[in-house]
Amino acid sequence: MSADIVRLQSRIPGASPLKSEIADRLRALVRSGRLPLGARISDKQLAAELGVSRTPVREALVQLQSEGLVVVRPQSGTFVVDLQADDIRQLCATRGIIEVGALRFGGHGIARESLAQLGFLVGRASVALSDGDLARCDELDCEFHEAIVATSANSYLIRAYGGIADQLRALRQRMPREPDRMARAIAQHRMIVDLWAAGRSEDAAAQLHAHVGHVERLLTAVRSEPATRATDREA
Repeated sequence: MSADIVRLQSRIPGASPLKSEIADRLRALVRSGRLPLGARISDKQLAAELGVSRTPVREALVQLQSEGLVVVRPQSGTFVVDLQADDIRQLCATRGIIEVGALRFGGHGIARESLAQLGFLVGRASVALSDGDLARCDELDCEFHEAIVATSANSYLIRAYGGIADQLRALRQRMPREPDRMARAIAQHRMIVDLWAAGRSEDAAAQLHAHVGHVERLLTAVRSEPATRATDREA
């Protein structure tokens, strides 16, 4: 973990509180998988690596606990959340409700610029896949789904999705980065955009629902694996 966390620079007036800085760094490590699901977190070690006292580290961990990213086990310590199969099903069901709801909320009234942005993300993912940049392709996949919610301009849906986005990104790190699977996902994304652009928002919603359901089944299937194969990942 020390390789991924650098000593915090001296704060300047107007900078975010130290607790928030530490929480942001930890979220990024969890999202990227560098701090894996189920990993034990030592506030003492973190404080030493960050060059701060243990108090703001503990405050940051309390914040992440309230967000569902870490859990505290009595007599054991603090750990990154380790989602079980039922957790995955519930999380993906919530994701589907929000994403499909956002698409339907936007419906026929979606701005042309928003559709163009979605299409742009699909295009960039296709290029990344062709270049063999599977990590970038995976990131663009996340951005595509987050953009669908953003197009709704519904602050309640956006806020609700923000509450599960970090867990979704962390969970994705267990999925094998296989070019064939990613190519299928890109094709499904393109179909969603094309249907939406053609004014067939309900068909687009149905396609999105099926797509999210497929991802749920894949995530549930790999849950029992101890870790994603190193050969399927980018360094």
